Amino acid sequence: MLEVCVDTIQAAILAQRAGADRIELCSALDLGGVTPSGPLVAAVRSAITVPLIVLIRSRAGDFQYEALECELMIQEANQAIECGADGIAIGGLTASRDLNIPFLLAVLNALPKCQLVMHRAFDQVRDPLTALEKLIDLGFTRILTSGGPEMAIDGVENLRRLSERAQARIEILPAGGVAPANAEEILAKGFAIQLHGSFRAPIQRKDKNSVRLPDPIAIGRTKAILAAID
Repeated sequence: MLEVCVDTIQAAILAQRAGADRIELCSALDLGGVTPSGPLVAAVRSAITVPLIVLIRSRAGDFQYEALECELMIQEANQAIECGADGIAIGGLTASRDLNIPFLLAVLNALPKCQLVMHRAFDQVRDPLTALEKLIDLGFTRILTSGGPEMAIDGVENLRRLSERAQARIEILPAGGVAPANAEEILAKGFAIQLHGSFRAPIQRKDKNSVRLPDPIAIGRTKAILAAID
């Protein structure tokens, strides 16, 4: 399973054509991603056929949210599902770097039937194995994580520990700098069976301004590596 993170409809279409099995949609990918607009979610849903996960993050920066921000994100999550998303990636932490359980419970109660993904706020939790157990108890589908460091290749030992503890009770989705050059090592050493990445490369336009879109070659190579472990 290869999930590709995108922030435009053009990128979503290109990623699916290149072989993405699932799309995560956000806005402002260069800032780490924030919640995309409802119209963008609806447009991407109409343009692709693979499962669609929508990032819910009210702002860039830390993951310690005020009550009004939490309320806003629950509204954004509801809108994303109404616009056709199959699930949402969401998270929140306390000042002590524990999971914000009241917020996550409110999300669960508001969206009882969709896929719930803990986004990379997980990489900042104080005790990852305890947090994993709590997410299992809450009914989350998967955890998007590098294992703690910025890049997944540097967190493979932690990814392995998470995968061993999860024991198929929750999915572990390695993320952070995933590329064809390191995918095989992340899969093997992290005991992983799926990967997440943006695989972006600059595309030069006629006006000499460049945009960053998924690289079909990188996606294809990573898919081939994943296929080899099946």
